[in-house]
Amino acid sequence: MTYKERFLLFKNKGGKFVKLDAPAAGEAFGRNYPARGLAVGDLDNDGIRTLSSRNSGEAPLVLRNTRSAEGANGWIGLQLGADATGALITWSADRVKRSRLKTSGGSYLSAHDPRELLGLGPAKKADWLEVRWPAPRNRVDRFQNVAAGKYYALRPGGALQ
Repeated sequence: MTYKERFLLFKNKGGKFVKLDAPAAGEAFGRNYPARGLAVGDLDNDGIRTLSSRNSGEAPLVLRNTRSAEGANGWIGLQLGADATGALITWSADRVKRSRLKTSGGSYLSAHDPRELLGLGPAKKADWLEVRWPAPRNRVDRFQNVAAGKYYALRPGGALQ
């Protein structure tokens, strides 16, 4: 390893991950950086994650995903609150069931956007969305026909807002 390293970007092609380099991945992937932390978040609330790298002794680098807008898929954003760590989020869109565990933290010297982004593929709504809250709540909240393309706030026992 050296002080400065290249970023790595992989694309899932039929279940196999293929490394992308500059220029296909973007010019940032053709240079070396003293990156020591990475934060992921939706900076402009469009359902597309942006990466921010903390570079030792240099300015941070913000990497915007400009290709996700091509043939954009549906998404739902959830703000569950700080006490939601350990919640199991499950949803279905076009009869495809997915799930995600709510975690906390981030990368070295970094913290990710605490909101969850749920992918829907080409669907424009989730058939249903369920949150299994961790102890001491130990409850399940379920919602039907949740519209895509926006963020919702949710507290245990509450409505999607």
